[in-house]
Amino acid sequence: MRLSANILQSAEQRTDPLGSREILLRSLAIPTIEHLSVTRDQFDTIDLSNNHLTRLENFPRLERLSCLYLGGNGINYVDGKNLKKNCPGVTTVILSGNGVKGWNVIGELGSGCPKLDFLSLVGNPVTKNETFRFF
Repeated sequence: MRLSANILQSAEQRTDPLGSREILLRSLAIPTIEHLSVTRDQFDTIDLSNNHLTRLENFPRLERLSCLYLGGNGINYVDGKNLKKNCPGVTTVILSGNGVKGWNVIGELGSGCPKLDFLSLVGNPVTKNETFRFF
């Protein structure tokens, strides 16, 4: 299912106990990130867990965004330049259960999210690398 403006407008939205605004777009079989500009930068958290994403790219300007839940997809590519330009405030990225195989993907994520404080890579092929360490 494509991520259309109608889906974004009808998606569940909530405020968590800390006052952060979230939009839930989980388990919708979304293949690519598109049309997020319809959210008008109103959300601190975007939950795209359990979709069919393979690439972390194509984000519009979302200055308020601080947390991305992306677990259970097949992400194996990150466009660091796009993230740095359009999502400068991202501090948390959950990539558990994806297809991250190499350090280059982690490097792109690190350069694209200079304020990154928390990154989860549990269940990715890169965690089986003998030089990988969980902290």
